[in-house]
Amino acid sequence: MATPRPRDRIAGLMTRRSSVRLRVLTTMLAFMAVGLAVTGLLTYAAQFRALDQRVTAELWQEYDELTLIAENTEADGTAFHTTVDSVLLHATDSAAPSDHESVVTFLDGAPLYQPRQQDYALIPDDSQESDRIRRELLDAHRPGSAEIVPLEAHDRHLRVLVASVNVEGDDAQGVFVVANDIGAQRADLWRSVLIFAALSVVALLIAGWVGYAVTGRLLRPLEDLRAATEQITVDDLEHRVPVPEERDDVSALAQNFNRMLERIQEGFAEQRRFMSDVGHELRTPLTIVRGTLETTDVEDVQDVRESREIALEELDRMGRVVGDLSELAASARPDYVRPRPLDLAAFTRSAFARIEHIAEREWILERTADVVADVDEQRLAQAVVQLAANAVRYSEEGSRIRFGVDRVLGPDGPEIHVTVQDEGVGIAEEDQQRIFERFTRVDSSRGSGTGLGLPIVRAIAEGHGGAVRLRSVPGEGSTFTIVLPQSAHRPPTAEGAAGQDAAGDATAGQERARTAHDADTAAHDADTGARDTEGRESISAADETPARRKDDG
Repeated sequence: MATPRPRDRIAGLMTRRSSVRLRVLTTMLAFMAVGLAVTGLLTYAAQFRALDQRVTAELWQEYDELTLIAENTEADGTAFHTTVDSVLLHATDSAAPSDHESVVTFLDGAPLYQPRQQDYALIPDDSQESDRIRRELLDAHRPGSAEIVPLEAHDRHLRVLVASVNVEGDDAQGVFVVANDIGAQRADLWRSVLIFAALSVVALLIAGWVGYAVTGRLLRPLEDLRAATEQITVDDLEHRVPVPEERDDVSALAQNFNRMLERIQEGFAEQRRFMSDVGHELRTPLTIVRGTLETTDVEDVQDVRESREIALEELDRMGRVVGDLSELAASARPDYVRPRPLDLAAFTRSAFARIEHIAEREWILERTADVVADVDEQRLAQAVVQLAANAVRYSEEGSRIRFGVDRVLGPDGPEIHVTVQDEGVGIAEEDQQRIFERFTRVDSSRGSGTGLGLPIVRAIAEGHGGAVRLRSVPGEGSTFTIVLPQSAHRPPTAEGAAGQDAAGDATAGQERARTAHDADTAAHDADTGARDTEGRESISAADETPARRKDDG
């Protein structure tokens, strides 16, 4: 593929930069032009039609006046005019031709009278043009009637009334003609059309100039936004877009863009921290395995056996890290938790039967709730097993671990509280803020686990729309409480529920197997002290609050 020339790239860049401004301006001007054109078209169409109607009405008004003159009578009822000549004379004298009008009369085919003052004369002389006009007028004459006909005369487009004049007792044939120069009046209208068009063009030019300046000012924040996006890179996410003082959509866009940058920056920082932690956690067992293998005496069977055991233990540890990391990654999916109606009384008995085999402790089932809640049975069981293993790790053999499920009326409705309480070591004040941080180990003497247990518990609780609460006193023990809404906040649709049921049925066996495996692994790790070392956050018993979103220690 050919590489574009620098000039072409610059032209393309300028086109892209100005496209929004030009599109807005072009659209605005197009609507204005169409509006002016439609307005002018409708206005002048109505004016031309009104002109035709007015000229026609004026001509018929002249005919009505002629009729009144012809029918005029004396006081005794006798006709005032006894000859056609008398009617034509009085009609011509009483005629007052307005602008663009002309009057002429004929008697037996010969021109007779016309007003002394009028705009123009239909038959001014005995020229050939006058003879042609006279013939056309006489040809249009219909005895006993009146007609309006068009006529071209003296470079004028005329509309002419040709009326027959007859008087009883007089055999003479009279013709009364009134012409109206409608062409000149139409020309006046066309001149106004041209003036309107010229003024419209000027208005569009002015509007375009003003619109170009105004749109440039209005779109300036978008230009700043574009400039900011060019400066932002993966290595530098500190830049922010200037927010205009005006409270409009562009200002809101700039604010939302800055918030998006903040979220992206936080996400990148979290990702870097996560990758650093993962690299550190995986590098240690690899280093141990490599060092062990390099120092193994292949000729010494005992040394080889010990190296093999060390390598397998480290590989198991890496497997647990990778599995827990996969679990945390899966928790970001919208279908990670699939709530369905669950009998909590049966669940409580099943979960207690599972956790009481983790280690030698005095397990006590304190409370159960005989209600139905919308929860994911497998995920909740997984969280309970993890909390029970955590309680075993931080308590002594023979101490009490209490387990209970309650239904409590919360601020937003009924809540389900799943509680695991131990009599262990508790947690120091200085460690309470980081118990939910990934890979955090508060007490390394308690084992060498992945440090991802509590983050998984937190992800399960938040997947249900709930939280994890903690009450801990150093030297007296800790109480973890998973708080879940009894009813799902966003129940799935019929189709979604069907799809979830199908998917849940397809994976139910795998989830149960995994939960059972977690319980077995927790029992083994609790007995050997090789599981996660998770710290626990302390709050007062009187003010129990949700634990902060920190990763498990």
